Amino acid sequence: RELLLLWFLVLVVGGTEHVFGPGRRVCAVGAPRGPESESFVQRVYQPFLTTCDGHRACSTYRTIYRTAYRRSPGPAAPRPRYACCPGWKRTSGLPRACGAAICRPPCQNGGTCVQPGRCHCPAGWRGDTCQI
Repeated sequence: RELLLLWFLVLVVGGTEHVFGPGRRVCAVGAPRGPESESFVQRVYQPFLTTCDGHRACSTYRTIYRTAYRRSPGPAAPRPRYACCPGWKRTSGLPRACGAAICRPPCQNGGTCVQPGRCHCPAGWRGDTCQI
């Protein structure tokens, strides 16, 4: 009972980041990608010299267009979601408490799934799924 109270205090005081973030048997799903870029047409004024009114040199400019790149505007990248890693499933009401291993095919004859795909067999049974 005291251990449960201590766990509750850790969650309240320390926050729930370690429960809700990636960790043991918890994987990020759909992690955000880096910033995306897009191309656009950029107008550039380019100065140059020409002759005007006879033989005088005049300064003017011409407009050229070039392709440039910028970071895409829009909403911020989505935050990653978390789920149990392959071979594990949730064991309690707490989000992402992934403590139960998944055995396929399932353990037989009272065997217990201790790791993904690995059964612990009771006395008198053996085999991958405690079938022998």
